[in-house]
Amino acid sequence: MHPSAINGTVSAHLTRSLVAALADPRAGGLSRLPDLGAEVLGDDRARVSTASLLAVWENLVLAEPHTLIGPLILEEAPIGTFGLWDYLITSGPTLRESLAQAVDLIAVLGDPAAEKLIVEEDGNRFTVRHATGSWGPDVVEAVDLFALSLFLTRARSATGRAIVPSRVTVTHRAPRRSRQLARLFGTDRIHFGAPYNSISFTEDDVRVPLPRAQPGVDRILVQHAELVLAASQPVLGWLDRFRAVLRAAFRDGAVSLEEVARRLAVSPRTLQRRLAEHDTTWREQTELVRHELTVDLLHTTDLPLQAVAGRVGYSDVRVLRRAVRRWSGQTPAELRRAAPADLTG
Repeated sequence: MHPSAINGTVSAHLTRSLVAALADPRAGGLSRLPDLGAEVLGDDRARVSTASLLAVWENLVLAEPHTLIGPLILEEAPIGTFGLWDYLITSGPTLRESLAQAVDLIAVLGDPAAEKLIVEEDGNRFTVRHATGSWGPDVVEAVDLFALSLFLTRARSATGRAIVPSRVTVTHRAPRRSRQLARLFGTDRIHFGAPYNSISFTEDDVRVPLPRAQPGVDRILVQHAELVLAASQPVLGWLDRFRAVLRAAFRDGAVSLEEVARRLAVSPRTLQRRLAEHDTTWREQTELVRHELTVDLLHTTDLPLQAVAGRVGYSDVRVLRRAVRRWSGQTPAELRRAAPADLTG
């Protein structure tokens, strides 16, 4: 079990590995996210909001469209990149036990509320199934391929062999670079448009003793992982994490109480109760975030007003103009001209 306080967060190890893959870590407004600063990413106990990590993924996908950015990142990520989790997945007596252990303790690395992992065995294959949250489709595809590649690269490191998965299933359509994906996975037995994402290994591969396993070390690491999870510190409080998720929902054009509650892994009623505990409401928060995003888009982009209105959920430019006048006493054009110099450039 993991403490519920870390739901909606991911490890600093995972976050900094993805930030390091960005050509410009300050791009796309990332420098304004409070839990992506150097102090936070340098603290191994810190838990970064999932919404901030998704902003990193969005920038990676935008910078490298139609690429296999997830698997390619892992080509430059040796064991140790992901901290304790990397050692959990490579320290058991066999690959079977190591993989099962790493699945059980995925919270050490990722968001336990978003990353869903299942282990299946049928006597011939050992399979890990994966699903992530309901983010934008390009981000979901990148995360799914990253997750499958993560288990493969760690399995190869654990065994010391270039083992080949017996089967891979992917819910997405074949990417433009499907041949490159086959090369990275070492097999063309990749089934696209499948009902779920999975990677399978033969029973022979998962039951062979790992060459560097030391008796008892895996149990010590599990105990340490439980202590690490208990001591982990979400950088943002609950309300700030909620707002980060709400902003992400705006970016995806998926703003509704039900959708945001689903992203937070709570019921709509629980979400409303949590907001009331913070002396606020769903309506107040959506208006606040809509205001922040509108000002940000006017200050940092040259998007036409119709596009700005669509991004923040207004039906047309007239509604946007009225809202901006109500907030600031200015027209959108006046507000755009008044943008701080450091934001425009």
